[in-house]
Amino acid sequence: MKTVVIAQCRLSSTRLPGKALLPLAEKPVLEWVLSAMKKVHADDYYVAVDFDSEQALRPVIEKCGWKVFAGPLEDVLERYLKAIEVSGADLVIRATCDNPFLFYEAADSLLNEFLRREQTVPCDYITYSGLPHGSGVEIFKASSLRKAAENTQDPYDHEHVGPALYNHREKFRCEFIKAPKRWYYPELRTTIDTLFDYFKAENLAEEIISKTGKTGPFTTEQILEGLNAESVKNPVLFVPCVKKGCGTGHLRRCLELTLAVKGRICIPEDSGLEEIAALVDEYKARGLRDSQIISVLSDIHNYSLVVTDPFVSDSGMLKKYASETKLACIDDGNQKAYEADYLLTVLPPLDVKSEVNFSEPAFIPLPENKRGSAPEKIRKVIVTVGGEDPAGLAETSAAIMAGEGYDVTLVKNCAAGENLSAVRVLDRVENLKEHLAEYDLCITHFGFTAFEALGAGIKVVLLSSSDLHEKLAVRYGFACVKKGQLNKDSLLKAVHYSFDASVSFNSSESKKLSSFIRELAAGKKYRCPVCRKEGAFEDEVVFRTEHRTFRKCRHCGMQYISYTMQNIETEYNHDYFFDDYKKQYGKTYLDDFSSIKQQCVRRMQIIDSIYKKRRSSSAPMILDVGCAMGPFLSAAADSGWFSYGTDVSSEAVEYIQQKLNFPASCSRFPDFDSVQEFGIEQFDAVTMWYVIEHFQDLDSVLKAVSSLVKKNGVFAFSTPSASGVSAKYRRESFYRNSPADHYSLWELDKAAGILRKYGFKIVQVVSTGIHPERHPLVEKNRWTEKSFQFGMLRAAMKLRKTGDTFEVYCKKI
Repeated sequence: MKTVVIAQCRLSSTRLPGKALLPLAEKPVLEWVLSAMKKVHADDYYVAVDFDSEQALRPVIEKCGWKVFAGPLEDVLERYLKAIEVSGADLVIRATCDNPFLFYEAADSLLNEFLRREQTVPCDYITYSGLPHGSGVEIFKASSLRKAAENTQDPYDHEHVGPALYNHREKFRCEFIKAPKRWYYPELRTTIDTLFDYFKAENLAEEIISKTGKTGPFTTEQILEGLNAESVKNPVLFVPCVKKGCGTGHLRRCLELTLAVKGRICIPEDSGLEEIAALVDEYKARGLRDSQIISVLSDIHNYSLVVTDPFVSDSGMLKKYASETKLACIDDGNQKAYEADYLLTVLPPLDVKSEVNFSEPAFIPLPENKRGSAPEKIRKVIVTVGGEDPAGLAETSAAIMAGEGYDVTLVKNCAAGENLSAVRVLDRVENLKEHLAEYDLCITHFGFTAFEALGAGIKVVLLSSSDLHEKLAVRYGFACVKKGQLNKDSLLKAVHYSFDASVSFNSSESKKLSSFIRELAAGKKYRCPVCRKEGAFEDEVVFRTEHRTFRKCRHCGMQYISYTMQNIETEYNHDYFFDDYKKQYGKTYLDDFSSIKQQCVRRMQIIDSIYKKRRSSSAPMILDVGCAMGPFLSAAADSGWFSYGTDVSSEAVEYIQQKLNFPASCSRFPDFDSVQEFGIEQFDAVTMWYVIEHFQDLDSVLKAVSSLVKKNGVFAFSTPSASGVSAKYRRESFYRNSPADHYSLWELDKAAGILRKYGFKIVQVVSTGIHPERHPLVEKNRWTEKSFQFGMLRAAMKLRKTGDTFEVYCKKI
């Protein structure tokens, strides 16, 4: 059979017109496709274009050594039939020209599979399923397609070709084969259908070229490695404030970050900021691509992270972003923006204890050019307040300083008036921070330039345009001219004021805001583990730490991690039970087995009293979920129960089976079949000791537990308390030290309502982890552990159940 590759192409795409000729790493998209498909073994290579596109596409096609066939635009099936007639093809390998990252090795493999089947069970159509969307091809017999065309008038069949065969399987043998493991990545996407796809394709091409030094065609592994790059896997969208009167700092920072992380930036066409065009041109000259700039917010769900850099955020817009993806806000004037998954301040805030996740002035990019020592005498002065100065503070300051004989440079887009005749006026200074060390004094407002000037080693005077700016200047020790008080006397007084700005900077290379943004984008966002409802951003923020945000579900009251940068997956292997355990407790898990079992014996006494097994003639059965190396199974067996366990650790399960001789399953609950594993449908009791907080989907877990427990059976678990003494009085350390894989934090007064949903009634609660030393009364009154008051406080905490952990025992009702 004569085998011909026929790739289809047109320029009239409605979603992205002309995409085949868009540049991709200095080559048109079409050239990428044809270069890859030329690696597939065939007798001939054709591109089937429409009549209107032929003239524009022909030069690229012929440059790549392919032949051109032109046919109708809408009836692609007819176009293929005529291309088949011209090429004399018996077997067609069909590709589309919006897929620049085709797996040509997979196409060759599929061709071999078709030819192999032709010797045994021939088929009319074949393709691999499970390849990244945009990386595969179809293969079919020309004769079969002719027959299919005679039997269909369906417009869809005529537009998409393949459906004319596989939508009529009563007439044609069509094979959809699961792709071999090397190519099976159904969750990935490599096609170009939208402007967002094109933006990602540019990033992907750049990533692969930077690694390989080649411009294609690329192997499967090279493409997959590129798809795993942060700029491709976790794209970021920046939304700066571009309102007139709010300065240019927000836009400049977002342009810098967009360039650094290869993200995108939204700049609405109706923005009032006059300096936009000049700033955008500056960053385009540094490598910013057109596809990285959008004017309309759409398809927000495509981004791993939206970063807003507002003056003061708009709650409605924040809800829109947060409802579709992860949301981070930088230097937000609304510092209680509960919609945000993450709040970051770079410019030092007024209140260092403000409700943000992280405050880090070291993210301010300081100049490399620095003075060796502070200026002994002020001669040269630079005045700049950013791109906007509606109050005219800069001009007034420059005129005053020039009138006093100083050498003054004013950076402002304005015409030099009579009062500025002695002032050097510059529209703008490219990379201003690197020129600050050339001056002795910088007059500016509270913002990046102020801290850049400090970093350059020169003196700084701030001009206050608001009460907030004045408070910030005072808070951090700057010389400042108060709002509405700018005159010769006040300015000169500030110039000669001796000050010590109280902000420390870390110039380490690791402190790059762009790197931190990448980490934020790679973080994970979670819903309430119990309710699993959309709109987590509407839940109250309980606490923010550098790496996590905790919320409280508005429906069930469960506290949970709603966002985390710490994507930790604990491995319960040998190190966990031995080396890691010993580092924390001074002995290995097995060395500590007997003391752990003592606690389990106490727990079994409570379970026995609730279950009242004396009324049963046979020994009851108990399942311990997360059984580790079996101390509870041993205690339950000693109490006359048939013990069964399940754990994710194969090493722990092997120890239980071989050393303790209890039946145990290595499985990840609730993906566990008790009938298949043990031949048991339900148990008299199910337990989880410090396990329940590790589940991201607690709803599925509690449903599974409910189905496993017999009526009147017992469900018991232990967990850290979010209503204990540490959570109440040492909130910061409680949340900061909460393990990264504790996804739920239970409050005792909410437990009954949550468990009732799954058919359980709490019978008994035991408060554990009693730590009176963490109560503020102990520190205030300096009570010792041996004191009467300390003992009374311990008893009261136990009675009022304010320990840092608790055990819950409930019945299935």
